[in-house]
Amino acid sequence: MKEFDVENIFTDIVVGDDKPTALATLAQLFADKNGLDQVALTAGFNAREAESTTGFGNGVAIPHAKVAGLTQPVVGIVTFETGVDWEALDDAPVEIAIALIMPLDDPSKTHLKVLSKFARKLMDDAFIHNLKQNRHDAMALYTLVNDEIEFN
Repeated sequence: MKEFDVENIFTDIVVGDDKPTALATLAQLFADKNGLDQVALTAGFNAREAESTTGFGNGVAIPHAKVAGLTQPVVGIVTFETGVDWEALDDAPVEIAIALIMPLDDPSKTHLKVLSKFARKLMDDAFIHNLKQNRHDAMALYTLVNDEIEFN
């Protein structure tokens, strides 16, 4: 399993407009694709959201969770058919979720490194524009993120 793979990009997903349903859908998509425990992943996403919102603003959220038994991080993207009320920092509906799923045992703090890389890019208006412009095209999203974010 590669850290970031085009097979972990899902476009135009219908989830309704509430964050709990969106998080459960994210968990189902990534659990099915990567052989993960959906219940544990949903719980992980919800636990992180209980701390504070992962809705960064500009229509983008970065939900993340740590999962037992995972040996390598999984990074994926989900675009929603309609915006989701994510309680984002700017109160804007979320159209794109960049999911980070990390091993529970992460001594090198990989999750913090990957999260900070995405957080920096989300302050770049051109990057946000390109994400939104390509939100219906999995391969274009993969190319954009793979070119802009260094995974190692």
